[in-house]
Formats: sequence, C-alpha cells, structure tokens
Amino acid sequence: MGKINDLPTLDKPREKAARFGIETLSDVELLALIINVGTVGHSSLDIAKDVLDDAQTLSALYNKPYQYFHTFKGLKRVNALRLAATIEIAKRMNEKTRLVYEEKAEVNSDSLYQRYALSLVGQSQENFVLVILGKNKQIIYEKILYKGNEEEMFVSTREIINLLVLHNGYYFYLIHNHPNNHLFPSDLDIKFTEKVNQRAEKIGVKLLDHLIIGQTGYYSFLHSKAFS
Repeated sequence: MGKINDLPTLDKPREKAARFGIETLSDVELLALIINVGTVGHSSLDIAKDVLDDAQTLSALYNKPYQYFHTFKGLKRVNALRLAATIEIAKRMNEKTRLVYEEKAEVNSDSLYQRYALSLVGQSQENFVLVILGKNKQIIYEKILYKGNEEEMFVSTREIINLLVLHNGYYFYLIHNHPNNHLFPSDLDIKFTEKVNQRAEKIGVKLLDHLIIGQTGYYSFLHSKAFS
C-alpha cells in the first residue's frame, strides 16, 4: 500500500475524517487512524490491513488481547495497547447500553445473539451459557456454566435443573460458541439439548432455544425445529 504521505490529501485517513466525518472511514482506515504510525515501507494502513485480513471482521477483534496486535509487523507495543484499549472502551459502552435497553425488554433468540455475539465470537475456548427468564420473559439470571474444550462438554444437566428451580424460572435459553466458527450442532450438542429439554419439561420449565454462536451468525435449534 506504501506510504500514507504518497496518498492524495483527502484519501489520508486523518484528513478524510476531518473533512467528511469519521463515519466515512472504512474499517481499515479506522484501525489505521488508531495505530497512527507504521515503520519504513509498512504504513499504518498496511498494518491495519494485515490485522483485518487475519481477523476477517472487526467483531473478531473484540476479545483479542494486546499481545495479539503486538505480533503484527510494524505494530509497536504502545500502539497495540492503544488498539486493545479502544476495543475495551467499545465493549464497556456496549455493555452499559445493553443493560439499559434490556432492563424491561422481553428477550428472544435474535436479541440474545446480539447480547452474546461480541463476547463469544473470537474466543479460543467454548463457553456454555444458561439464561433463565421469568414469567414475563425477562432475564432473571444468567451464568457461564463452562469454559473449555469443544470436543467434550462438561456441563451438568442436574446443575441446569437446580438453577431453574432455585431461580423460579419459567423459560430458559442455552447458548454456546464454537471456536472453530462452525455453526451446525455436533451429535453431542443435539443429544445434550434433547436431554435438558426433557428434564426441564418434567418440572414445567420451557427451553425456548439453544443458540450456537459463530463469527458469521448463529444456529437456532428452535428455528431448525429440532424441538418445539
């Protein structure tokens, strides 16, 4: 891509943002603006492009530590920390906005995907989440029950049922991510979902959906009619 100084003035990220607004910058240009400086023969735009080529999407950067950014050619420690800090600010703003919005909101599969996608996409481990709803379908309890290897699922059906009873749940969702971003359920996912659904029905609590979250979206057991 070459030197930023060789670009026409209004094509330089800083000048473009100042003249036309920050919202006119591409993802690469936004990252380049944060990175600010490059090295000889490798500009901040080159570094930003390297980062996005590796991550594929901005959302995939959400859970990356600063050490990840520091591995890219030309990205010094201070700039890697600046990128990580910018993403952390975005995470905290998103969390506060979400809490205000969901205080009295009825949740569904789509809203839960939006709620958890940013925190689960890009994780190197599988996370398994239980979300319990009250009679009005508002969240009354949520917990990560497991973090670990996606080849095995060490989640206790008994623990889920106990938590449903303890919190007087009327409905609940199961959510987990696939670190390999493969959205379709494994045989283990299907068997586990069926087992939990059957146990919950016996105590009068309804499993509304089980979501598998990946980088490109989510798989819904409900929409696939895996159970009803």
